[in-house]
Amino acid sequence: MNLYAFELGRKKELCLAELLAVLGEENLVEKNMDTAIFKSEEKNFQDLQNSLGGTIKIIEIFKIAQATQIKDSVKEYLEENFRDKTGKINFSLTVLNQKFPDKILIKNLLISSKKILKELGLNSRFVNQNFGNTKPSTIYKARVIEKGVDINIIYGNKNIYIGNTVAIQDIDNYSLRDFNRPKRDALVGMLPPKLAQVMINLALLKGKTKGIIYDPFCGTGVIPMEGLLMGHDVIGSDIDQRMVEYTQENCNWLIKTFKPENNPSFRTFKNDARHLTKTELPEKITAIVTEGYLGPALTKYPTEGEQEKTFRELSNLHLNWLKQIHALTSKDLRVVMCLTGFKKNASITHFPRFKELATLAGYKIENTYSYDREDQIVIRDIVILTKI
Repeated sequence: MNLYAFELGRKKELCLAELLAVLGEENLVEKNMDTAIFKSEEKNFQDLQNSLGGTIKIIEIFKIAQATQIKDSVKEYLEENFRDKTGKINFSLTVLNQKFPDKILIKNLLISSKKILKELGLNSRFVNQNFGNTKPSTIYKARVIEKGVDINIIYGNKNIYIGNTVAIQDIDNYSLRDFNRPKRDALVGMLPPKLAQVMINLALLKGKTKGIIYDPFCGTGVIPMEGLLMGHDVIGSDIDQRMVEYTQENCNWLIKTFKPENNPSFRTFKNDARHLTKTELPEKITAIVTEGYLGPALTKYPTEGEQEKTFRELSNLHLNWLKQIHALTSKDLRVVMCLTGFKKNASITHFPRFKELATLAGYKIENTYSYDREDQIVIRDIVILTKI
């Protein structure tokens, strides 16, 4: 097996959890500040990248070196891989797992690499600005992977890994799905497509490449849409008929626009998840993935009394729908859901006593990961549940 580094997104532990679920914990070599390194036999890296909401880019390791070997290792790689190339080469260089990337190292490597490429008869331009790391969005928009190479110097626990980027997050595709889908509604939540992907991967685990995903609070259909795009059959329901119609329209748009492989199916229906019956859900569901209701929309931080009221209402909702789902699904079912929390500056108030609630419903908490943004009051705790 070859070694690959996965550059992690903003919420590092959540991103790593997704990789462990998809690639297997036994294949993890080491985890550092920005990256996780795995053994893998994967060949179609862009397809893998497109299915990972928490990974920024995938890097193929071509050399494990010491600091004194970095320059020669990059030189050897360029001479071996660009000797027969033609045209102009876009070149970038990234240093990972350093809080403050070494600008002198980056500058020296960029200058020496440009010289090497010139000696090979190639014109080149490096896309790094001010001898700092290149932003992934810049690498993507400059089409560095297609037109040249993005070299990565990755500081590991004991060694330095050197590799080239073989896949990068398709930011245009994410924007298209997020902002151009026919139906959007900020009042019912705006789950990011990347987070929906992460939640689906956490629910299915390694080896379950295709399944039936059910979202009992489908809203505008972000989770069903991402499930379809990843090749899974999906079912969505909601207590609000308007949301059912939104999911239906968005899923139809996604299939027409993106043409998912393996022709995955979807269906939707109006339902209160607290009163779900086997007649409404006869399929053998592989996993339940849902954001659910997070509470009322807020423009300012809620008082302690307002928080308690929201938690009380949500506790009743979650207990009842989880109990109902428990009775209708198989023993090995996994539930990945969002719990409401409130953030003020660096302080977060998490959902109280959810462990006891989950136990009453017949579940245990396998893991919890927080997902928040700097400007948000309401945060999501991503909870993974398995049956007791």
